Amino acid sequence: MAASQLYNYDQLETDSIRLLSLADDAPGANSGTLKSIKLRDAPAYVALSYSWGAEQHIVPIEIDSQILYITPSLAIAIRRLQQLAVNNTKWVWIDKICIDQDNVLERAHQVRLMGLIFSGAVRTLIWLGPEADKCWPAWTLIDQIYAVFRKKQPNHTALGLPQWDHVLWKYLRTLLELPWFTRTWVIQEVAFSPGDPFFIQGNQESPGSYGYPWHRLGWAASWLRRNGYLRLIQIPNELQSVDTMSCIRQSLTPWPLDALLIATSIKFHATDQRDKVYALLGLAAECRSSAGIPDALHPDYSLDVSEVYTKVALFLLRGNHTLTVLTRAGGVSRAQRKYEFDLIPSWVPNWCDFAVAGRQIVRSLSWLTDSDTTSASVLGFPEIYNAAFGLPTKPSTFPCIAEVRLNGPKVDKVTDVFPFHNFLEPLKRQIHEFSIVEVWKAILPRLGKWQAINIIDSYIRTTTVEQHGLSGNTKDQILKDGAAYLLGHLSSSHLCQETYSDDLLPLLERLSMCGNPNRYISLATNFCIGRTFIITSNGRMGIGPADTLPGDMITILFGGGVPYILRVDSVQTSSLVGESYIDGLMKGEAIQYWKQTNFVEETFNLR
Repeated sequence: MAASQLYNYDQLETDSIRLLSLADDAPGANSGTLKSIKLRDAPAYVALSYSWGAEQHIVPIEIDSQILYITPSLAIAIRRLQQLAVNNTKWVWIDKICIDQDNVLERAHQVRLMGLIFSGAVRTLIWLGPEADKCWPAWTLIDQIYAVFRKKQPNHTALGLPQWDHVLWKYLRTLLELPWFTRTWVIQEVAFSPGDPFFIQGNQESPGSYGYPWHRLGWAASWLRRNGYLRLIQIPNELQSVDTMSCIRQSLTPWPLDALLIATSIKFHATDQRDKVYALLGLAAECRSSAGIPDALHPDYSLDVSEVYTKVALFLLRGNHTLTVLTRAGGVSRAQRKYEFDLIPSWVPNWCDFAVAGRQIVRSLSWLTDSDTTSASVLGFPEIYNAAFGLPTKPSTFPCIAEVRLNGPKVDKVTDVFPFHNFLEPLKRQIHEFSIVEVWKAILPRLGKWQAINIIDSYIRTTTVEQHGLSGNTKDQILKDGAAYLLGHLSSSHLCQETYSDDLLPLLERLSMCGNPNRYISLATNFCIGRTFIITSNGRMGIGPADTLPGDMITILFGGGVPYILRVDSVQTSSLVGESYIDGLMKGEAIQYWKQTNFVEETFNLR
């Protein structure tokens, strides 16, 4: 290699990008020439989507007779692109090469153009790395699933799909565990591609090594979701990521930013945690108007993660007039995060990477609506959750945006907390086996005036947060299922039968007829994992964040579909512990009572 000088980037003009003109497919390190060009004047080019990974930048390539160091994987990708460019376009956009990564201002400016860059390309080419060549048989399985989807048949074994222990499922898992499938940036790189994105591989000798079309994988993931397969442990978590990307790509209506954040923060990862937000801006409805990205959302890599998340959360609170954005704030899933940022205010969601698998993550109480090609997903509360009775939020801030003011009445106080245990083994009937006796010892004295049927009903409704529809069952059936579970524990001789009222166990026996305890366990696990059971001073039952403490106050904040648990820090400020389900407060009961009495509307200064 004759070149010895490190590559020196020229300054980019406004609305300009760099494109790499690939050198001919010939031995040597010469990769091509970089050209700066106005985006609107760009020639036909392809954009490369890939994962940076943890590899060192140790491979030198020659560009314009200068040296640039890249990862071994990217070097192989460039070589493959050179081979493919013989009969196709030789222009390619690759972020590591076409952006001066050491120039913070340029990075921020190019991030704002990312949607235009990928939508302006002929198509997105996806490079999974050389490791993908080792699991090429997985594409055969995807083809089989896609064929089932095309026939609109629900039964996979009847149509010839392999049994779960077949080696093809192992290849599929290996393929989907490659880093690309959980990288946050790839979402818009797939979504904006004008042509069907295409996976390229590096080994020309492998069957099907040229590549594989995205749409087959996307529709296969969609079929698996609609038929309930994505909930099975045999199916890789990463197929949920594929399905999310496919839904966003197919939607003709842009998703709002809060919906994008809740849909992606669990499933996807970023090297720079600020990119958990910045990588979504090009997709967000708020950023797709002629005015471009709002000032409050402009990428700014001079800000730390806490500052970025705080600015975004405040923007969403002010613009949406709802508290759905708080669903990942406070203590909800805090212990499951890969990173903890001490300076993030309690009311600001922590959108950073999770350290645990998707099926182990605390499920939020605000959900995404289903999307299709004509409508975007929207983040909201289930219809049955209307704690604030439709009253909108009117947040205001102090001179320091780290504090926010929210209004509403204080309606109750936490008196007892019981952490749930062993939720990771639901089929062994161990949802809360080690705390259930203590819970019922606490419940019965406080609810002594209640009828036993009301206590049982409230307990089951609370631990399933009234979402019996998720299991395809009626309210009456989940009551039977829950009663069968309770009977199995409370009737055991080692669980101190003497602590229960005389009519409780006979009633459970009657209610549990035709009940399936495992069905209750499966549903309750969705919401009790990572949370704690609560009893309030007014005798209500509920579930809240794992770090809820006795003495915490229960509030109905305007704009919220659920009650929120707050903790007093000082005379003037409080911290948000998180969202909760409190039986008897979910349908606006407290607000209606407040309007008829002398309940005081309070202002809570959250920090």
